[in-house]
Amino acid sequence: MTPLAGKSKAIHFFGGEDEYEAKRLARLFLEEEGLLEDPSFESVPGDGQTAAEACAQIGRLQESLQSGSLFGGRKVVFWKDVHCLGSTGAGRDQKVSASLASLLAVLRNLVPEEVILVIQAGAVDERRQFLRALREIASVHLFAPLGADRNEDKALGEIAERLRSRGLTPTGELCERLLAACGGDRQRLDSQIEKLALYLADGGPIAPEDLRLLLGGGDAGGVWDFCDAVVAGRAAEALQDLRALLRQGESEMGLLLALAQKIRLAALGLLLWEKGRVRLGGSGRFAKAEVAPEALDYFPKKKSGGSVSAWQLGMTVCAAKKRSVRFWVKALLLLSEANRRMLRVGGKQIGLELALLHLFGEQPSLP
Repeated sequence: MTPLAGKSKAIHFFGGEDEYEAKRLARLFLEEEGLLEDPSFESVPGDGQTAAEACAQIGRLQESLQSGSLFGGRKVVFWKDVHCLGSTGAGRDQKVSASLASLLAVLRNLVPEEVILVIQAGAVDERRQFLRALREIASVHLFAPLGADRNEDKALGEIAERLRSRGLTPTGELCERLLAACGGDRQRLDSQIEKLALYLADGGPIAPEDLRLLLGGGDAGGVWDFCDAVVAGRAAEALQDLRALLRQGESEMGLLLALAQKIRLAALGLLLWEKGRVRLGGSGRFAKAEVAPEALDYFPKKKSGGSVSAWQLGMTVCAAKKRSVRFWVKALLLLSEANRRMLRVGGKQIGLELALLHLFGEQPSLP
């Protein structure tokens, strides 16, 4: 008898736009509940691409649910890779809808003492009658891509938990870099974490340059590294990053805007630090900023609506302290002038590179 024997739900549904996560957690559920080793376990495919294939698979599932176990007692059925519940493909066919309605009548009569049904599906149309009815009789788990709800803190928390599950210690820098590198793709995230786990198998911290090399960064991570190099005054690295990003298809204007936002954060963070409204803990890549409540409104909100990252602000202010607030304000004016010139004259790559060269001088000079 498995731990599920006393539970009230006979049906457990895992699906959604993030099919990788739905598949991973459905498999984990089966393993943790000991259902894969159940002698009555039966797997039914649901990956039919045409309406005829989908209807045939739904019919096979009904037969399996109604046939009972050859070993007596409860039966375990796993309907996997189901692709007929969405709003495209076979899911739009009227015959499939009719087959699902017939299946629903069977599902309503299932009891956990006789049958356990685990469904693993891809994208689903939540407006359909089948899923609405399923919510009433089943345990339903739907998975959207990481960060799809624009709650960055929640996404970073999930990344931290995944790191801990692999025996790694999460830090603000590591979690944010992983989020930038995976772009909300949990399969890519797990792949990146696996690389880190193998690299750190012997223990010890990871150097920033090794972290950057391992994660690759993705488009967002590459832009992030470029802006960090500029604020830290690493001219050769910044110019190298700039040219690499342009070869990858990033736009000069987009990079200029990202850099202006970073320098604005440097100027504002440094000013508030000097005024005692921002406190720094740690140093370098381990720095973390604590912003006084009355100063939070000075910082722009993220796209997710959240406040500025404590780690990003801390690291930026630590790097910006090498120069004065006046320097960073002039740097913003320099980028503003570069923007106007790039729009008016053209030669955007040269214009951006010249702006960087001016910025890396002792004082940014305005034309």
